[in-house]
Amino acid sequence: MERCPTCKAKFKGKPVCHRCKTDLSLLIKIEKDAAMHLGKAYRALDKGDYEDMFFHAKRSYSLRQLPATQKTLASAALLTRRYRTAISLYD
Repeated sequence: MERCPTCKAKFKGKPVCHRCKTDLSLLIKIEKDAAMHLGKAYRALDKGDYEDMFFHAKRSYSLRQLPATQKTLASAALLTRRYRTAISLYD
């Protein structure tokens, strides 16, 4: 998160916005969880466990739709032969 979603103030890494006092702790947790699942997807890829990779990539993408999570999920979908899912991610 680069900016507070409420007032657009620059995010300073704290759980409460310095300008509008919005509680950002849930958004911070979502970002951390997405990064954790993305890391687990990469580790599953290293192990050759493509089903586990797909699970974690899908979870990460559901939390944060970023280019990295989208590409990882599409790759995992291809590796697990979920071709419709892979194609739908490459718009």
